[in-house]
Order: sequence, then C-alpha cells, then structure tokens
Amino acid sequence: MNLKGKLLLFGLAVISTLYGVNKAVSQEGGQAISDEDLALYKSGINPGEVFAQEVGGDLFRKPMGTSNKSCASCHSEEQLKKVVGTYPKYNKDLNAVISLQQRIQMCQKLNQGVDKPFALNSQENTALVTYLKYIASGEKINVDTSSNPVVKDYYEYGKYVYELKRGKRNLSCAVCHDYAAGKVLRMQRLAYLGVQREDGMKGTAAAAHWPAYRMTKSKVFTLEQRFAQCMSQASMKVLPLGSKEMVALELYVTSLANGATIEAPGLVR
Repeated sequence: MNLKGKLLLFGLAVISTLYGVNKAVSQEGGQAISDEDLALYKSGINPGEVFAQEVGGDLFRKPMGTSNKSCASCHSEEQLKKVVGTYPKYNKDLNAVISLQQRIQMCQKLNQGVDKPFALNSQENTALVTYLKYIASGEKINVDTSSNPVVKDYYEYGKYVYELKRGKRNLSCAVCHDYAAGKVLRMQRLAYLGVQREDGMKGTAAAAHWPAYRMTKSKVFTLEQRFAQCMSQASMKVLPLGSKEMVALELYVTSLANGATIEAPGLVR
C-alpha cells in the first residue's frame, strides 16, 4: 500500500476513535484535542511529512520559470540542510534580514525566472519551506542575532514586537508564553517558546518544529502563519506576512530555540 493509502486508513481510524470517545470540545479557532488523542496521532503517520514529501518535494524537483530550472538543479539536499537552521538571516543584497520563505521567492525570481513567485500564504511556498525544514531535521537551529547592525536591529525589534502589548485584550506574545507559561488556556498548557527559561522551566523550542501540521485545522502552517493566527485570536491587528515586524518576530522567536534540533514538520493541536 502506498503512503497516501496508509495515511487515509490512519485518518479514518483516528476519526473513528475521536468520534467514539468524544473528547474534543469547542474552542476559539478550532477544536481542543486531549493529550490521549494527540498521542494517537503521533503514533501514526504525520500528515505534515506526507505534505512535505509529496507536495514540497515535487515542487523542489519541478523545473520552473523562463530558465526551466528546478530548486534541485542548483541546490543539493545535503547543502541545503546545513543552512536551513540559520534562517531568518541577513541578505547583503537587500541589506535586510529575510525569512526562508522570502529566500525561496528570491530564488524563484532571480534564478528560475518566475514572473510571480509563490505568495507567502500560498500552499506552494508553504510546501517548499516545509520540505526544506523536513530534510534539515536532525540539524541545529543556529540563527545569527548580532553579526552586524542590521541583524542587531531586527533582533531587538523582534524582541520589542514580542513584548509589545496591543489589541483589545492588551496582550503580547510574552504575556502568554513568558509570564503565563505553564498555565492552562482553553484546555491547553501555554508553553515557553525557547529551549529553557532562565528560571529553569523547559520550553518547546517552538521554531525547531515549524512548519507544523495543525490537527484542529487539518493543514500545515508556517511559523509566521501561526503568529498571524495567534494575533487574530488575541484580537490584535494581524501583521502582514513578510513584513519587517513579522520577520523580526520570527528571528527573535527562532533565536530562543538556538541549539535545538530541528524536528519538522511538527504535529500540534
């Protein structure tokens, strides 16, 4: 039986189990899933890996644009997996820090001759970045935060965005994931997003596991897309994907996971 067939059978088994025990309860933005059901998902096939291999992998090897080149024609997987964990990173041509998703867009435009690179919220861009993180699994997160003034500016700005309280509820990333870390919100324990907090609390090293397959949405999302969802749920104005604010926030949150091993795509509620 091929991978798609196995995934279908696994999905039907999970649906049957969830229906029988009826442990899911309503929550903002989806359904809460119990720890038992989460363990059931993790014991089978991660749909995010299927997405990475069959959608992202195909796009990686597909010739595109006026040059009729594929990503694979310029970059070997062995080369790429060593650099994936360094993003977001400084790009000297733009004199700015860019995300891995934006680097994909640059390659499409400059090297493949693609007139309209895949949008940051597109399935195609998400699939490619998921595939790259997938092949980099086992490598370490190692983003630069201080090598030049531009990088320092992005890092400090990302920390500012992370800590800034805004929106109707006067919340920030830090309120939930630093000060309230360990507490339960909507039946889910709020996590510290780094490796380990100064007081010794263990974190999730979140950036090492994104993109991730969200079971409540039945879809793979990038880290910036997850930020956008959190902002919306917190009644904040959602920052545009790829904006300086979003890239800076991604840099800061990823820096909290420096040294962690990439295990992507993740599998989360």
